[in-house]
Amino acid sequence: MNKISSKDAASLLKQAGAALVQVAKERDTLREKVATFQRDQRVVKIARDMEEKGLSSDLTFEQKVAAMKEAKNLDVTEEAIKLAAPQGRVLGNLGDMPGGGDASAFEHYIVTGEDPSEG
Repeated sequence: MNKISSKDAASLLKQAGAALVQVAKERDTLREKVATFQRDQRVVKIARDMEEKGLSSDLTFEQKVAAMKEAKNLDVTEEAIKLAAPQGRVLGNLGDMPGGGDASAFEHYIVTGEDPSEG
């Protein structure tokens, strides 16, 4: 077995310390990148939820993503969007008239409450 001199041991310890510092820096950089990536994914998910509910319909998807990236607390924003009712969904349109010729007897009954076979 070879013996290591104290000079060699000190040199090895110095090299090991420098290597550990470098690995710690890389770890911190990668943690930051992962956190940024995860936040970006969450922002996109929140923007998609907004799109599905018709919230902020005056903004494009990209504008919603940009606005969410500026949000200080995504937890609050995400919870607010979960609680928001869907916007802009209409069950009919202005052309839908009760008793219209294209409605089935069942639809006519649901809309008017009158049995079309009696009239």
